[in-house]
Formats: sequence, structure tokens, C-alpha cells
Amino acid sequence: MITLAFYQSVEFYVIAFLVASVVVAFAMKPQARGEARTHLLAGELSPVGGDTPAIRLEAMDSGYVRLVRDGIEGVSTNGAVSLAVTMIGFDITIEERLVRGNDFDINAETAKSAEFLLDFLGRERYHIRYNSDSTGLFAVTTLNNRPGYKAEKTLTVKS
Repeated sequence: MITLAFYQSVEFYVIAFLVASVVVAFAMKPQARGEARTHLLAGELSPVGGDTPAIRLEAMDSGYVRLVRDGIEGVSTNGAVSLAVTMIGFDITIEERLVRGNDFDINAETAKSAEFLLDFLGRERYHIRYNSDSTGLFAVTTLNNRPGYKAEKTLTVKS
């Protein structure tokens, strides 16, 4: 039988402190983020678009997300803009790759925008980081993939 004196002893408080420490440690443990999945996307280039480097996101009724990259410089319409989209849980990192194109093609125009269709996202809230190493620009934003949701973020210089 445990007496009242045990609850007032040093041993009781040491055991209580250890149990509390274990509970706090499990509560503070970060969640597992899951495995990384990478999707490679080719953009549809257009000579029409905004002059300011920016990204626009639009959640469509189908569940797909339309991403438009405006303000592209130094790429002709016979070049390419592609994305490597890496997802870990609800965190998305997008790496942009630019290919200038053939300067000798007289039919090529200067591309101002590129459009992508992200068809692999669920109806969730995502944290997005967009990186363009070739231009030194990036943006961070949030996407709530619900029909009608729109977001626009200006790309800024990495510091």
C-alpha cells in the first residue's frame, strides 16, 4: 500500500518529471512528411503575357491547377520552359528551367508567358516555393485547391 509520504518524496517528483518529459517529447515530434514525388512538366509558350515576372495559380472545377508564368525574358517561342515539381506531403517545390531557343528562326517570337497544367494535386491546401535559378528569382505562396481559387505572386530576387 502506497502511503501519503510517497507522494511527497523526491522519488515521486523525479518519476513525474520523467513521465511529463516523455509526453512533451512525443507531442513535439514532427509529423512524417511522406515520400517525395517529382513531376516534370513542359510549358505552352505564348508571345502574350505580362511584363512583370510573376506566377498565377488558378484552381479549376476539374481539380486541376493552371499555373501561368509571366514576364519570361530571353526565350523565343521555339525555346522551352519546363518545371520540375517536387511534392513532399503538402509542400511543393517548383524548379523552373529555361531554354532560349534558336535565334536564327525568323518565325519565332519572343515568349512572354508559359502555361502549365498541374493534374496531380488533390483538393487540399499546399505551400508552394517557386525557384528560377537561371533568372535568380523566386516566390513563396499558398494554394487552396478549391474551384475558383486564384492567386498571383510576383517573383523576387533571391537574397
